[in-house]
Amino acid sequence: MLFRPVAKPSVPLPMGARSVGHYRVAPGFRDAAAVKPFVQIFWGVEGTGALVLNRREQSLGPGQVAVYFPGMEHRVYALDEPWEYRWWTMDGPMAAALTTSVGLACRIHAVGPAPGGVFARLESAILNVTPTGERLASAMAYELLVRAAGCQTQPVQDEMVRETLAIIHREWRNPLLGVANMAERLRTHRSFLSRRFQAAMGIAPVTYLVQLRVQHALNGLKSGNRAMAEIARDCGWLDPNYFSRCIRQATGKSPREFRKQ
Repeated sequence: MLFRPVAKPSVPLPMGARSVGHYRVAPGFRDAAAVKPFVQIFWGVEGTGALVLNRREQSLGPGQVAVYFPGMEHRVYALDEPWEYRWWTMDGPMAAALTTSVGLACRIHAVGPAPGGVFARLESAILNVTPTGERLASAMAYELLVRAAGCQTQPVQDEMVRETLAIIHREWRNPLLGVANMAERLRTHRSFLSRRFQAAMGIAPVTYLVQLRVQHALNGLKSGNRAMAEIARDCGWLDPNYFSRCIRQATGKSPREFRKQ
């Protein structure tokens, strides 16, 4: 267990990394219940323990995270088996807001194995008792926060979504490619495909396709002096006005303005 050696961030950070720990506890372990003024996130590694969240006992197993927000009473204990878990705490003016902004709530989230390497880097940063160390610790805490929100790179399990992704990445330049076209090829309804894709990827398939095209178009606008109409066609837009609207929506600038900046 490692703590930042000052009570609050000494540099103006929106979120500070206050402490980090890695516990292996025996059956019957019970941490002292207390109300705490910071965000704390627990990440199960092996075995199963329990936490009281919103007045309900909930189990925390491997690959799951649990979140406590400032002002909540922490009640954490082992059950009838050894339990291994990692945790870290965050404070600062936006710690709670950043936690909720990535989609974490006061409940159990299934997100996958704890990233031991990131925890190790957070420990190293907290040991660096300089302003630079605090900044590095804040960055590591935010990376853990994003990973705890389920944003780890994991294989897509849904076969239909995998096939959809393969089609998009193979044919994104095709201006006729769309959700209806892909649904027809996959022998399903477009709304069903959209729901499955959204659930697996956190983004609608049409949005994914458009953003992939925009990404390539922005690169095209900054690389060389190709005509914008040609870039639009190569990236799947038949309508140059729609191309311009997509670029403006993504960047706040027209294609010509983006190229010049």
